[in-house]
Amino acid sequence: MACSSSQAMTTVDLKKYDVFISFRGEDTRACFTSHLHAALKRKNLETYIDYRIEKGNQVWTELEKAIKDSTLFLVVFSENYASSTWCLNELVEIMKCHKNGQSVVIPVFYRIDPSHVRKQTGSYGTALEKHKNDNKMMQNWKNALTQAASLSGFASTSKSGTESDLIEDVTRVVLGKLNHNKTNELTCDFIMDENYWRFQSLIKKRDSSEVKTIGLWGMGGIGKTTLATVMFHKFSSQYEGSCILENVTEVSKTHGINYTCNRLLSKLLRENVDIDTSKLIPSIIIRRLKRMKSLIVLDNVHTSELLQNLIGVGCGWLGAGSTVIVTTRDKQVLVSGGIEEIYQVKKMNSRISLQLFCLNAFGKYLPKEGYVELAERAIDHAQGNPLALKVFGSFLRGNSKIEWNCALAKLKQIPNGKIDRILRWSYDELDDQEKNIFLDIAFVFKGFKRDRVTKILNECGFFADIGISRLLDKDLIRVDVENCIQMHDLIQKMGKKIVLEECPKNPGQRSRLCDPKEVCDVFKYNRVTKNVEVIIIDANEKTKINLSPKAFEKMVNLRLLAFRDHEGIKSVSLPHGLDLLPENLRYFLWDGYPLKSLPPTFSPEMLVELSLQDSRVEKLWNGEMNLPNLERLDLAGSKKLIACPNVSGSPNLQYIRLDYCESMAEVDSSIFLLQKLVSLSMYDCKSVKSLSSNTCSPALVELIATGCINLREFSISFGSTDRLHLGISNWDGNELPSSILNKKNLKSFFFPMIECLIDLPENFAECICLASPLNHEQDPSITLHKVVSSPAFISLKHLLISDIPMLSEIPDNISLLTSLESLTLIDIGIRSIPETIKYLPKLFEFSVFNCEMLQSTPALSQFIQYFIVSNCESLETVSSSICEPYDKPIPCTVLLNCKNVDPHSFHTVLKDAIVGIELGARLNSANVEGDTIQYLLPAMQGMEYWSHYSSTQDSFTIELPPNLFGFAYYFILSQGHVREGVGFGCDCYLDNISGERICITRDNIFKFRWQCDESTILLNSDHVVLWYDPISCKLIMEEIKAINDVNNTGYNPKLTFRFFIDENVYDEVVIQECGFLWIYQEEPVSSTIFESHDEDEERVPPTPTRKLKQLVFGTPMPSLELDQTKGMRYLLEEHVHTRFGGDDIDTLLVGGKKKASEEEERK
Repeated sequence: MACSSSQAMTTVDLKKYDVFISFRGEDTRACFTSHLHAALKRKNLETYIDYRIEKGNQVWTELEKAIKDSTLFLVVFSENYASSTWCLNELVEIMKCHKNGQSVVIPVFYRIDPSHVRKQTGSYGTALEKHKNDNKMMQNWKNALTQAASLSGFASTSKSGTESDLIEDVTRVVLGKLNHNKTNELTCDFIMDENYWRFQSLIKKRDSSEVKTIGLWGMGGIGKTTLATVMFHKFSSQYEGSCILENVTEVSKTHGINYTCNRLLSKLLRENVDIDTSKLIPSIIIRRLKRMKSLIVLDNVHTSELLQNLIGVGCGWLGAGSTVIVTTRDKQVLVSGGIEEIYQVKKMNSRISLQLFCLNAFGKYLPKEGYVELAERAIDHAQGNPLALKVFGSFLRGNSKIEWNCALAKLKQIPNGKIDRILRWSYDELDDQEKNIFLDIAFVFKGFKRDRVTKILNECGFFADIGISRLLDKDLIRVDVENCIQMHDLIQKMGKKIVLEECPKNPGQRSRLCDPKEVCDVFKYNRVTKNVEVIIIDANEKTKINLSPKAFEKMVNLRLLAFRDHEGIKSVSLPHGLDLLPENLRYFLWDGYPLKSLPPTFSPEMLVELSLQDSRVEKLWNGEMNLPNLERLDLAGSKKLIACPNVSGSPNLQYIRLDYCESMAEVDSSIFLLQKLVSLSMYDCKSVKSLSSNTCSPALVELIATGCINLREFSISFGSTDRLHLGISNWDGNELPSSILNKKNLKSFFFPMIECLIDLPENFAECICLASPLNHEQDPSITLHKVVSSPAFISLKHLLISDIPMLSEIPDNISLLTSLESLTLIDIGIRSIPETIKYLPKLFEFSVFNCEMLQSTPALSQFIQYFIVSNCESLETVSSSICEPYDKPIPCTVLLNCKNVDPHSFHTVLKDAIVGIELGARLNSANVEGDTIQYLLPAMQGMEYWSHYSSTQDSFTIELPPNLFGFAYYFILSQGHVREGVGFGCDCYLDNISGERICITRDNIFKFRWQCDESTILLNSDHVVLWYDPISCKLIMEEIKAINDVNNTGYNPKLTFRFFIDENVYDEVVIQECGFLWIYQEEPVSSTIFESHDEDEERVPPTPTRKLKQLVFGTPMPSLELDQTKGMRYLLEEHVHTRFGGDDIDTLLVGGKKKASEEEERK
């Protein structure tokens, strides 16, 4: 996808001619060919035509040289073309160049039937008959005619429009073919990633009747200018006027806006234009511009006023069909400038990052031997920023491993100067409040929820609502799907360097401190000043900080204080106590706070969050503390806490965490008086015996008291339980708490599985989670049988049963839960699942995790959307879920780490997958909206696996066979650890008639739901993924149809697949093999397959029979010839040795109708 400069020179620069025209002079010289030649010349294409041969040269020698020096050939087949042996010999030489892959050949059938050329009939048969005496060349001529006429081209007939239309179409395709090479030549080490394809699709969607404006927006170094430049070179030949202006803002500052405007107009009109002011453009110039279709790239625009000065308000100067591309770091420039389409340039994923880095570091796409780990460290540091990847790669090129290690360690501490300068431009444009917000996020709040950060920084006087929006517009931060603020590591390092430069030698004079050693020195040598506003450190073993009682006395402006200690190192101590804390604090976090209470003088009225996790606090404060702005209080893990704090003075408190406060005997009544309280969590508070209050916050949505093993009284007067999450998992009473007995519409209810649950009312909760009862005398299977038939369960939507090893079976009456949508079983002792589960009419998802005794699963309802079985190592039997009528496949089936599934069950699931995928494809082809179908199965030793093609490379290209419904992907994941949330995907690219590569994608990255509450998953063996994506299939089929609709010469498009593991996550798991399965409307013909290895394509010639390739896990498998008369599914049934009730897959697909129809015909 990328090329080096030397490659570009050899493929493009050495050719003297862009186009060579082969034609019969007496037929077309004075008409069609002369007009075609003129059109190509107007596009500045160097075109060879026969009258260019200089006098005195030997004609054939000169002609051969011209053919070898040409990039593209236009062969104009006309009525008398074959009557000239000169033309025929010329064609033979042209096809030799084409066969060697050195050129492109486009046939133009001028008033002649293409079949006459291809089959040598009509005038072509007559002409060849006259040449029959030349037996030596006859076969070469016939071969050349057949080969050339079989290529994609153009046909001119009485119904195909005017000659001018044909010439315009031919010229457009020629430019596209040549420009495809030109892009590679100009971009050199540019790699076409997701941004390239997505942005290209935006440009291609332009309306010929309007002016299209597109904005490219993103952080510094992300590749905006490069991407815009590549697109300019790719598409500029399709416009009458074109201009690219780089670094518009800086040039305009240096030379003035009039200078920039004159450059723009001069380039567009191709003449020297000199106007006095950009605000008053002569009407004659505007009229000329409005008659033109122009392509304009304005790079690095910082203000909307500058944009309007250059292209007119609303692009009023430009003609229909024009396109304007604007790059900027500030999204607001595009919004206020009226730009219609705005595309945010994304960071590169890991595999593209590796290619770009290695191209600059090693001159090739992969790391040198022994440098893989070092390359990955560099890529992790760059985090998908192309500028950083190039700079790091060039900087490290040619160095030893020792020098690499040293350089990478340096880069981790000190930002690269070139990268830092480019990133800092966006920061320099912020006002003072915005700069403070940026620096606070860089030091403290990266990864925090946006609303939390906004509240804290608003209390700092920074107008954070608008300020955070400004940082988002400048792409200095981003907000992820969980509404957390994130920041690129390079930008974060830039922020820390900015603060370092405030006073490099004396940390105590800086506004923010984060280095533990520097913080230690500042306190140790009393270098603290009022300049310090923020202190945040992460505890480590190397640095121990002993604070004096008056350590914070001079820090009157300290706003944010965070001593983070996730490992319990306790590196910050107070050997002599603490007299005071700054009153100006808005955010105070001290993990492992070592004292029994806060200083008695501490009263920070501006404090928004107070967190003292794992502290030694016994009593936080005496009496009532006036904290009017406090919203969050976190004392989790404070095992010595005896007295729950009185929070009457904190009317805005919303979130309280008291988890693992083992010594706390009761909850202060003031907590339940809080009117804004949203969440109270007191997990594993073992000493609490009672939760009782006559009042409760109307805003409360979460009350968690699970693990409170001594809780005997629960009496809360809830105003409303709508949306409430309530957890009381260790209740030991024989009756339900009276305060919940008649409640309804809880969101979730976590409770032990005891008989009193039968007293719950109908519509009690949307979700019920059943835990192990404290009393183990009652058989849990009997208890479950009783409660399942109770009113609350009959109306239940979600049921989770967890951590009950004594539960040996799920009762048959589970089928009574007619409203159930999801059923999840975790760590229970069942050996099987009741067959009645298939009668749950609304069951959408069925998941089983860590049930080590489970041996079999039954057939499921076809309404199931997700069937997930994880870490059930005793599982052997999996029944088929296909039944008649079968009209909807199961979209997701996961058998993770179920390595003891028997061969028969494996084939059963495999067969279900095939049937489901084929059915999904047929529904998709009939315009019935279908789901993505995903299967994840353990790879089994010696087991066959279907595919039409398999590869150990991550990409391959194939010519598309006809009669397709669609196709399915597959890949094999190696064993090892993989992070939760990692995505897998496949990019699809289609090569069209113009030589353009079209990206066909819909964010086709998918993520399996692997496991419950685990950040890392271990695949204990290789696993197979089967994946059908109806949207991408449909898009590809539509693109193919569009190509064939405008092409009547039988052009067969090629499709390239590139498989990947998504994002910059270097897991142990890799894709070992990948491939696909074609799904045909009817039995297919042979297809030609290419496999790509670093952009080189190896042609595999078609064979009379088609191979059904099998993936083999560990052992070789003999190849299987596919009988064209029987088809793929017949072969699968023969080798799988499995039937569904005696019916084959065809019968299953059509619900027996086909079989019945055949019976009727026989009768």
